[in-house]
Amino acid sequence: MSYRRSFTKTIPVHYSGTEYATVSTGEGSKTVSVHYSGTVYETVTVNVNVDTDSFENSVDRCNGTVNVLTGSVTATQAAQVASIRENSRKVGETIIQGFFTTVQSEISQQIMEISSRIEATLVHLREMAQRCIAKQKQMETDYGRLASRYGAIFEDLNKELENRIYELDRPTFKFKETSDKTANRGLGTDLASVVAISGAENGHLEAMLGASVTKRQAMGAIGKANTFLVKQKTCEKLLDSCSINESTDAVYYAPVCYIETKGESDVINSELYTSEFIGKPNNRLAEKMKEVTFTTNEFDQDMLKTHFSAEVADKYAYSDSHDERVRDYITKLFNNTLE
Repeated sequence: MSYRRSFTKTIPVHYSGTEYATVSTGEGSKTVSVHYSGTVYETVTVNVNVDTDSFENSVDRCNGTVNVLTGSVTATQAAQVASIRENSRKVGETIIQGFFTTVQSEISQQIMEISSRIEATLVHLREMAQRCIAKQKQMETDYGRLASRYGAIFEDLNKELENRIYELDRPTFKFKETSDKTANRGLGTDLASVVAISGAENGHLEAMLGASVTKRQAMGAIGKANTFLVKQKTCEKLLDSCSINESTDAVYYAPVCYIETKGESDVINSELYTSEFIGKPNNRLAEKMKEVTFTTNEFDQDMLKTHFSAEVADKYAYSDSHDERVRDYITKLFNNTLE
């Protein structure tokens, strides 16, 4: 659509110049120069007529072309999207089908391999089962043969052992057989006379056996009493031979253990241990022990070493490293005290 625009603007115009003029004087004429300058403002109005019909027509034509192009681009894009979707579907189906085909082929191969291995294992198991059955039959045959052989041997040994035991205790077995016959005599017949006679004989025999047992127990008790009296008499004779019938004063000796140690700052500590015969240690006994001067000879030292070694060996009889270290340290301290 055509339109008109007006533009108004004030334009400043500068001017300057020089003018020459001739001036007559009494002396003659003289040329004078006159300079001038200034600024003049002029308002200028410009009218502009814009014809846009041809441009608008070209724009309309371009708009139609662009719309056609946009439609073709949209159609092309839709076709491209459809093609991409179809191609992606085909690619996905191809990939899935290929994957499942590969997996199926792999599984089929594994199944074939496992089937062949299973068949081979089954054949091997059948062969082993047949061999086991053959071994079982052979072992049954061998066992039957050995059992029949050794069964006869053990039966002969049992009979021989029975005969030898019977020969060793023949009187006992004879007595048992006789007593069984005697006991069964009253029960094995229904005659009243036989039962009465056997009952009387059995009662007499039981009385004799009871009396014999009583006599034997009495003899054992008398023997034990005799042994006790003999030992008691022997002990009394021994005590009489060892005792002294005197009423004089005597000295009693009892073992004590006195330990004296030296600590820090030369502080001396003493400990006294007594037996139950003396009782608890008192201060008087400890003072007496401090005043005693102990002297030992080689015989006493040898005896002490012997008893000490026996006690240490008895207390630390184990062969581990700790017991050996304790035993060596105790022996070292003991040897240092004797030097």
